Amino acid sequence: MKRYYSLFTVLYLVMILASFILPFFTAPKYTILENTLSELGAQNTPYNWVMNIIFMALSCITIITGYQRLKGFYLQIILLFVFAISFFLTSVYQHAPINRALAFNSYENELHSMFSTLTGISFCVYSVTISFIAQKRNHKILAILIGIIALVLSYSMFIHSDYRGIYQRVIFILAFGWLLYSFEFYTFMMTKKSILKLLKKYYNER
Repeated sequence: MKRYYSLFTVLYLVMILASFILPFFTAPKYTILENTLSELGAQNTPYNWVMNIIFMALSCITIITGYQRLKGFYLQIILLFVFAISFFLTSVYQHAPINRALAFNSYENELHSMFSTLTGISFCVYSVTISFIAQKRNHKILAILIGIIALVLSYSMFIHSDYRGIYQRVIFILAFGWLLYSFEFYTFMMTKKSILKLLKKYYNER
């Protein structure tokens, strides 16, 4: 578990560095303020493979670490899997390039948009459901707050499109930062299966 968490931390830091450094090596019209991380991994974009590999790696490590941490909490595991798989697929089906004069697959772009939406929705729902199983009150509040912030910033990307690049970067930093924190520091209520095992052990000892 510890080595997976360490790998998750490294990938998280690499994502942050790439999101602010890679724009200097990508499409000439790309700006950190206006353009998203998805556009760093867009079709026919210089060095798009860098962002896509980071997204894929983050998706895989999220599933591995999350599954080990959430054993027994099936709803949360399913939602986390939906989030991670849909996030992975946003790298398989890539965004249209900034320069629409370049050749690109419009169907692939539509699939990217669909999986991006699913990624956002599933993360918000997942964070709220974590509040139901977290033991500490401040962890419950933080889980709900993260979901609300992600939702508000996602909406802000549409109404303030000139700053959508910054909004999305904040979403990614907060979302994966919280996942890292929750996997390491959250304590969860006992599952029904664990409670039944304890009761069985108690009666057997009597």
